[in-house]
This record gives sequence, structure tokens and C-alpha cells, in this order.
Amino acid sequence: MNNKKTYYKIALHLSVFLFFALPLISYAAGLVPCGGKGEDQCKYEHFTQLIVNVVNFAIQLGIAFSAVVFAWAGWLYMTSGGDEGKLKEAHELFIKVLWGFLFALGAFLIVQLITKSLGLDEGIVKI
Repeated sequence: MNNKKTYYKIALHLSVFLFFALPLISYAAGLVPCGGKGEDQCKYEHFTQLIVNVVNFAIQLGIAFSAVVFAWAGWLYMTSGGDEGKLKEAHELFIKVLWGFLFALGAFLIVQLITKSLGLDEGIVKI
């Protein structure tokens, strides 16, 4: 019974977080600055800009997800009460999220390199 109540609280907090966080990082209207009324015809540059925008969104979403899972792993670690099984679970979760975050960071750097080499003046980060 208590376990079920805890899961409901976590689901409620996660839902509230996602309700407020997702609109901040989603920007679907404007993925490509072409093809609409009064806009230029779509060209190769616009296609590459679309890829950059989609990857940028995915990376931002991955960072937000990583932060939530890091917090969850920290919660598991703090509430383990010395239980070796729970400590091991929290530690494994930390390691998995860290690897996933490093993978996303590597993908970000690769996409940044590719977009610069394709001739886009701006990569994902405007340097």
C-alpha cells in the first residue's frame, strides 16, 4: 500500500514537471524557415537547418530526462538506508545515466562538427 502511494506521488510530480518543462523546450512551429506564405522556396540549407533543429530538440530533451533520472537515482541512494541492494541499484542507475549523457554529448559534438563542415554558419550552438 505504501509503495503504491509513493509511486503515485512520483508520477504526479513527474507529470507536473513535464507539463511545465516540455513547452519550454519544444519549438515545433519553425523547424524550417521556408516553404510558407511569403517565405523562400526550400533549399539544401533549409534541410540541414531542419536536421540541426531536430537534433537540438532531442539533445535538450535528453538533458532534461538525464537530470530527472539523476535526481531519481540520488533519491534512491539517499533513501536506501544502508540496504546493499538499493545502494547497488542507485549506483547502477547513476552509471547508466552517465553513459547515456556522455553518449548524447558525443552526438552533440558530432552533429556540431558535421553542420560546420556542411557549410552552415551556425551549428547547434551559435559560437
